[in-house]
Amino acid sequence: MVGITGTMISLIPNMGNRILGVSWITDSDSFLPLFLSIIIFFGAMFLTICFLMIFSLIFGGRKTESIRNKITLFSKTLITWYEGDTQRSILLFCLVPMWIGLLMFFILLMPLVPNKYSWLFAAVIGLTCIPLALYSFLGWKIGTTIIGKIPGMEKYPRLSMVIIIFVVIGCLLLLSFAIPLVLENKDTVSAGMKIQADQQYYSPSISSAKGLRLELTNISGRKLQESRQTWSADYGYFVSITPSTNEVTILGNPVYDDTSRYIYWTYTKNDPIQDKKPVKIEVHLYPLQGDVETASSSLYLTWYNNEIVYVNTSPGLS
Repeated sequence: MVGITGTMISLIPNMGNRILGVSWITDSDSFLPLFLSIIIFFGAMFLTICFLMIFSLIFGGRKTESIRNKITLFSKTLITWYEGDTQRSILLFCLVPMWIGLLMFFILLMPLVPNKYSWLFAAVIGLTCIPLALYSFLGWKIGTTIIGKIPGMEKYPRLSMVIIIFVVIGCLLLLSFAIPLVLENKDTVSAGMKIQADQQYYSPSISSAKGLRLELTNISGRKLQESRQTWSADYGYFVSITPSTNEVTILGNPVYDDTSRYIYWTYTKNDPIQDKKPVKIEVHLYPLQGDVETASSSLYLTWYNNEIVYVNTSPGLS
């Protein structure tokens, strides 16, 4: 069951590419990527149930086996080692990481599907359903522990359980809002925002990369989410690349209101211009509402020859 379900999930994108082409998953008006995310999520839940069933079978009949060893502390038994626990340990050592890896891979894969409906589904699952299930389970565990210890609650166990679950969920939600406020760093760009390139040399005619990837550093993710960027360059143009399909979208030059931490710069192959001047790439950061610049940075590209540029941290001459 695990093998068939995992194989089905992995083959669905390939079948979509063969029938609809590689762009079907990036079509913002299509609902098919949403159904793909639904299959991924509930397939991951089904695989989790299968693994839990396997774990229950592994521990089945353990108490009926003969005892090989006992680990005690102050005359209190801490661990009882049964005859089949060696085989169980080997199985669990292989199966538990496999289960965790499969589950986390599928869950973290959903937000990367480049479709607005799929992303909304992943956001609802990740920000609402999964935390609510964890909070409810934690509240239930706490409730079953303290109901028998507080006088009066034993008469109304169900009502007490519901009240405790809501109290635990409320406290955890308040804590999740309080922690970012306490840890928030007011000077998020104190070290100065920088532009970092993923490689020192770049040429579209030689490199297999679709462009020179530029990343904003020395800026927090919270600050970046609250801002929009304007990119400009003396030469060339900017593109965006969808990781799942490697599809390239031309953004132009300059680029306004960009909100991603990454952007790609490139230029036309076989440009007839021979004496090219150093390229200056600039980024300016603005709040989502308003035109007051909050940060800026520059990156310089110097021509190694007529087709290759290399990254320079300061203005240079070709």
